[in-house]
Amino acid sequence: MSAPGVAPHASNISSSPVMPWRPILLVWGLIMLLLLAVHWRAVPALHMADPDDALRLVQVRDLLAGQPWFDLHQYRIMAPEGVLMHWSRLVDLPLAAVIVMLRPLLGQPIAEQAALIVVPALTLLAALALVMRTTCRLFDRDTAIISGIVVGLTGPLLHQMQPLRIDHHGWQIVAALAALAAWHDDDRRRGSAVLGIALAVGLAISLEGLPLAVLFIAGLVVRDGRHRRWDALASSTAALAGTSIVLFLALRGLVDGIEHCDAVSPMHLAAMVWAAAGCAALAHWRPRNLAVVAAVLAVVAIGAAGILSLSAPQCVGGAFGGMDPYVKSHWLDNVREGRPVWGNGLVGCMALIAAVPLGLLGCVQLLRQARGDARMRWLGHGLILLGAALVGLLVSRAMITASALAILTAAWQLRQWRLAALASPQLGRRIGITAAMLLAVMPVIPAAGYDALRSRLHPKPQDAGDGAQGCDFVRGLAPLDRLPATDVFAPLDIGPEILMRTHQRVVATAHHRGSAAIGDVLHGFMERPDQARPYVARRHAGLVVVCTRTPELGLYRRYAPQGLAAALLDGHPPAWLRPLPWPGGDSTGIAVWQVRQP
Repeated sequence: MSAPGVAPHASNISSSPVMPWRPILLVWGLIMLLLLAVHWRAVPALHMADPDDALRLVQVRDLLAGQPWFDLHQYRIMAPEGVLMHWSRLVDLPLAAVIVMLRPLLGQPIAEQAALIVVPALTLLAALALVMRTTCRLFDRDTAIISGIVVGLTGPLLHQMQPLRIDHHGWQIVAALAALAAWHDDDRRRGSAVLGIALAVGLAISLEGLPLAVLFIAGLVVRDGRHRRWDALASSTAALAGTSIVLFLALRGLVDGIEHCDAVSPMHLAAMVWAAAGCAALAHWRPRNLAVVAAVLAVVAIGAAGILSLSAPQCVGGAFGGMDPYVKSHWLDNVREGRPVWGNGLVGCMALIAAVPLGLLGCVQLLRQARGDARMRWLGHGLILLGAALVGLLVSRAMITASALAILTAAWQLRQWRLAALASPQLGRRIGITAAMLLAVMPVIPAAGYDALRSRLHPKPQDAGDGAQGCDFVRGLAPLDRLPATDVFAPLDIGPEILMRTHQRVVATAHHRGSAAIGDVLHGFMERPDQARPYVARRHAGLVVVCTRTPELGLYRRYAPQGLAAALLDGHPPAWLRPLPWPGGDSTGIAVWQVRQP
């Protein structure tokens, strides 16, 4: 066991205890019991946590029904051409595997429900194992147990691994944690190779991992710059490039050679190969002059950036370059997970930040106490975490990955505070330190208390559609499955529910590659009823379907008080829409109109 306040050095990492699986499985089991107790009613009804989860299940169903491996089109969106999704088959694989294994025994519906529990549970187990085993190897078993508890107290992290949460974010976090574990591997050769592989897997899952990959590569430069040893840098970049090429061929093949801004494409592979070649040359040459090293790295970075910008100038502005400004301002800018952290309100902001400040504090303390190579290791670690946190401040969903990376050093800091509390003879001091530990891990607690008090003292009127419980899609959409197939003009967020629960098609969902159809849906719901009809007709829609309780429809009404969405919410549909009597009526929140032909 490490003594209080003493940071581990590189020399004693290999002698640190190995974390046995029993406590990992115990912590995992307790967390899973809690998650299942909260979500057990939602599983049979397929009450997905996010529309992306519903569409992920649709994509897996299509794959199992015979859609080609390399064909990622969703043909029931924006028919007849469909929408080419940017999602990775890598995330589909475990879901499809569980369904295929259990389907002969349980049937398709129950096998799907099992997959919706098993796959997120495996994601959580992988994350816990990486966190606790790495923490144990660097510090001790007590600190590793604390790290597992911190995982269980980090709400946004658990949200990405709860039952029914089958989108890519959980696996993306696992890839980041695997990279961090490889970073601290005492076997430099093995660690650098695994680091590159983990980063490549993360990028194959989602190109959102690109800033994190750059941070890890930059961290290697900082860590190894003291001795001008670039073998790890060369090995990591080579593994990153090589694994990315293999995954691209395995997951995308040679069918889609288009330069996409939102997924690994040939231009990204070319940039990785260029970077790997430059780092290999640096490792072979081994210049001692720091200015020469900086010049070589600058050429590598500028060359990689040049390959990307010249291959796809439209991507210079990011993954959403070239998007219609109207679609961006009325849809994308309102997607909360893509906005800066401070756009989530006080409670949401504190929940997302979680243990990041505590993790940064732990990095600072470890850096102050470390010596020699260990000091450079923790310096690089701290810079990676700080960079991930800065990216997370700008893009909320990235902060969840930063909070996962912070757990390792946050647990070490909590361990030091716990030892200080146990050593204190004063009961008040022990209680104070324990309370500070809880608040440091869960800063959302005081934020929620303050927000509740403020709401009580200064209540605000609730906007239509805001804070609603949502519609009963199980009962409300069942009759829709019995109608002849047509294109459904519906708000973006309920589109995946319609696809998952019925055989109908939808005009658009909240996925940016279908931005042309998204624009038609936005215009259709926010134009005046007489001016909205051409947008509905353009997409040959036979039905208009809405959930009257979703925030999305309320947002449309705020943007356009005289628009079609406002008219439908107020019960005044235009003459070109014929209301259909709907089983369940107002109790489900689903309303359906048939489009009258001109």
